[in-house]
Amino acid sequence: MTCHNAIIHLMNILLLEDDIALNKAIRKVLELDGHHVSSFFDGKEIINAMDKRYDLYILDINVPHMSGLDILDSILLQNKKAKVMMISSDTDIQSIQKAYDIGCVDYLKKPFHIAELRAKINHLEIPSAALYASIELRENSRPLTNKEAKLLNLLLDHLGLAVNYEMIDNYVYENKTMTMDALRALVRRLRTKLAHNIIENVVDNGYMISRLSHVSNSQPDTKTQEHIDALRRENSLLKIEKEILLKKSTTDPLTGLSNRIKIQEMFLQEQQNFIQNGDQLSIILLDLDNFKSINDRYGHNIGDKYLQVLSKTLNNTFRTIDIIGRWGGEEFIVLLPKTSLDDAKEIAARLKEQINAIKCPKIGLQTASYGISTLIEDDTLSSFVGRADKALFKAKEAGKNRIEINNGLEEKH
Repeated sequence: MTCHNAIIHLMNILLLEDDIALNKAIRKVLELDGHHVSSFFDGKEIINAMDKRYDLYILDINVPHMSGLDILDSILLQNKKAKVMMISSDTDIQSIQKAYDIGCVDYLKKPFHIAELRAKINHLEIPSAALYASIELRENSRPLTNKEAKLLNLLLDHLGLAVNYEMIDNYVYENKTMTMDALRALVRRLRTKLAHNIIENVVDNGYMISRLSHVSNSQPDTKTQEHIDALRRENSLLKIEKEILLKKSTTDPLTGLSNRIKIQEMFLQEQQNFIQNGDQLSIILLDLDNFKSINDRYGHNIGDKYLQVLSKTLNNTFRTIDIIGRWGGEEFIVLLPKTSLDDAKEIAARLKEQINAIKCPKIGLQTASYGISTLIEDDTLSSFVGRADKALFKAKEAGKNRIEINNGLEEKH
């Protein structure tokens, strides 16, 4: 048996994010981690909360009625030791630099992977007083007692549900009325049905793993089965919510293709295959020719529709193991696992024919330029894409609607 070794500091967190879906998603995940979150959507709403001190403030720079930077300044005027993390889709380096100058401890650019936010939070140094206070808060607000938690784990395990410490912790600590009602009713009804239990418990920072050696073979009655079904539904909803959040954080909203976060993640996986097994990895970087003139002439709505049609073409062209993403604007990227440079060139040639044949109302036929490279030793994603970008630039300079290759030999000399 293994136990969860990560040390998670339980904190009072103030969250200011005007995107309702993102606000709810962040709050949901942080509360599942055991933090207490007070969330706000508007700069005005936060004024009344300024008198209370929080262990961590998570602020969007761009919110209605009051700048996140002004709020950051106000917080640090009241408490110089406050820890504030800024989030924003704004890539303006001056805003980011100003946030750091004022005193924020970290910055996240949207869209971000939720795991990145959690990792940054979990590595913050929390003052001992705040830690003790948050532990007391958790103890006082715990929906189930330890005994009930142990029993709950036994019940779920006995009933064949997929149980791990995270699921148990979600059920034990999540303040959700329907879930807790179902759990309490299930605990009450099945308490007498369990006998001669030998339990091994591992407790690590509030997380509990229990192992059942023997339970009675009593079958649940109809009422109990209803509660079991309620638990299953709740668990399914929770999984779906997490999957939606993960997908939103790794997907380009316009095209549905992978974004840079997902590309980075998949590159690291394929890089390991290259290092450990010698599997080749090639890349196609393509950029639409003269696309700015389309947006200028017909508007961004028409341009966006073309990008969506192009994305469908890309999805229909490549294998399921290939990683297709929008690199930015009208630039797209394809990672080709187990593919040589020569094979990548042939694939790009077929893709070129298909893109040249796309017919889109008003704008007519369009072309693209292509840069190709293959992974070499000591590559990073930046250097890998960089060589493909040089090849792409060469294709543009040579007249566009072309395919060029950078095999990495120049970088070796």
